[in-house]
Amino acid sequence: MSCEGPLLRRTSVQRVTSTPSLFSRARTRLSRTPSAAPPSGAPIPADGIPGRWLRVTAEPTPGEQTLDREGTDPTEAAAVRAGWLLLDAHERLSKRGADRVFGHETQAWHAYAEETIGELTYTLSDGKQLVPETRKNRLRFRRTLDFARHGEVVFDVGFGRGLLAAQLIKDRGVQSYHGIDVVDRYVPIATDLFHVNDLSPESLNLEVGDLYELTRERIEATGATLVICCEVLEHVPDAELALKTLAESLPEGADLLFSVPMHGRIESEWGHVSVFDVARLKAMLAGAGLYAHHVEPLANAWSLVVASRDPGPSRRVREATGRSGHSVSVPLSSHRDFVYVDAADVSAVGPATVTARPTLAICTVSSGGGVSFPVTSLEALRLRFRFTDPSTVTQIVATAHAGDVVVARWTWNPKPGQLTAGVTTTTSMRPGETSTMFVGGRHDHADQADRIDVTCTVSGDDSVTFNLKAAYLP
Repeated sequence: MSCEGPLLRRTSVQRVTSTPSLFSRARTRLSRTPSAAPPSGAPIPADGIPGRWLRVTAEPTPGEQTLDREGTDPTEAAAVRAGWLLLDAHERLSKRGADRVFGHETQAWHAYAEETIGELTYTLSDGKQLVPETRKNRLRFRRTLDFARHGEVVFDVGFGRGLLAAQLIKDRGVQSYHGIDVVDRYVPIATDLFHVNDLSPESLNLEVGDLYELTRERIEATGATLVICCEVLEHVPDAELALKTLAESLPEGADLLFSVPMHGRIESEWGHVSVFDVARLKAMLAGAGLYAHHVEPLANAWSLVVASRDPGPSRRVREATGRSGHSVSVPLSSHRDFVYVDAADVSAVGPATVTARPTLAICTVSSGGGVSFPVTSLEALRLRFRFTDPSTVTQIVATAHAGDVVVARWTWNPKPGQLTAGVTTTTSMRPGETSTMFVGGRHDHADQADRIDVTCTVSGDDSVTFNLKAAYLP
């Protein structure tokens, strides 16, 4: 069915003459393929090398903390807090780091989207081919659909080429769709997209319009119960004012669904004029008088928020659909039980002697000497020391070997008081990580480790004696 003629209504809304990309959604310029997660077993750089896994972020500012603006339902408020926390975790990780940590969950969401979202015809009436949406955008569309109701009236701010609108009409049977965009050429493109896909709700209105000129009366006149503003706020010169305008324009009982690029993502897009982290989004919601009912990181690319002016629980969020409950948990460990090293397997390295007792090894070492014991792979290492007189110990090094190759190393330079005569000291280490005592160094293929050396540096010609117990997780 054609979407032209009476279905298309061009009103006298003032056309914005600024740069077209300022308010329109950045869709086609996003990466066409998802970033691959690092290969299993890839080494994690040592601490002190910023920009690899953890992003360089601002430190918390001491002082009085403001209260978050939360709804009245404790269950929903707890879920929103969890959503903010998960989003914050994504943002503090690099894109690659977040793929590594959350990739298995993200892949499950992608599979859900690909299995359930409808296919569109991308060839327009004039033969021009619209570029199909990326896999990530298809997931973004799927999640937007999940929060829309069947037969709903939707007001979309920044409809772009109309692909999200087409999915809403196709999947959710939207009764009435009203969209504005600052780019006038998007009106005929979106209209024709609906036509070639034979999509026609009871009413369909596409207009050239300015977000900042929206009013409650304007949206109320459409009967909209859901206002959507996806991938727009990052293009506007005053995002805080834009969100406040949207909030003030919400009809009574209507919800707002919006998304913005996650902090640290999609920053190569030239039309994006600002970034949004959790702190800014919370402040924007509070400044606009909105309550967040749902927050989630989406496809390691966007922050998605469902909000309204009502502090009560959201029926929309409660009834929203989502992917199946199939478990996608991935075990973090190949082995679950620690292996306790037999004292009889501990041998001397360099200037040292070892005496095996039933539960521990008694080691006496001079500078550069130490002990060694076998392992079969290595995920974590636990050591327990008890020095007779540690005052001359300046450094302790634990090194994991695979044959003649060093695959992991940790170094500890004890500070005054950290080692006390006759007091047991226990520490644990993981490849690439720093403990409260040992500083982790570079590592690679620790899963191939076959032995651990523990050596001491002692001042002067002294020797030290200590009891040692060791355990490891293969």
